[in-house]
Amino acid sequence: MNTNLDFCLALHRANASLQLKLDDQLGLYHGVGFNDFVLLNLLAQADGSRIGIPELVRPLGQPQSSVLRKLILLEKIGLVVREGANGNRQAVLRPAGRALVNAARETADSICTEAVASIAPAAVATVSAALFTLARTPTLELS
Repeated sequence: MNTNLDFCLALHRANASLQLKLDDQLGLYHGVGFNDFVLLNLLAQADGSRIGIPELVRPLGQPQSSVLRKLILLEKIGLVVREGANGNRQAVLRPAGRALVNAARETADSICTEAVASIAPAAVATVSAALFTLARTPTLELS
């Protein structure tokens, strides 16, 4: 039995279950999916509510073409705007996007709180630290 592979498979199952629940509830109450929420939340936390489009690739786990398609859809519904020249395009959160992400954050927080309620707080902190380290490991860098 490969414990590292088992860990990664369990991580995937937990992520898939959580993402389905978040997609369902965020869609029902706010009209966006979890991936849209993650993008909007990244913009809300960024300096000046703006991020260069290439900088969104790694935190969203999607190729730049997918990020761009998502931004175009969010732009059409008035939540973001793309600014700048082709070589330096940025995504900027609009006021409607900020209002939506602030409301959706409460929904997401409630779901996440329920999801981890059965896990001891010390275990949550330990696993969180391990996952942050895993996300930044050079081994996962794209070539």
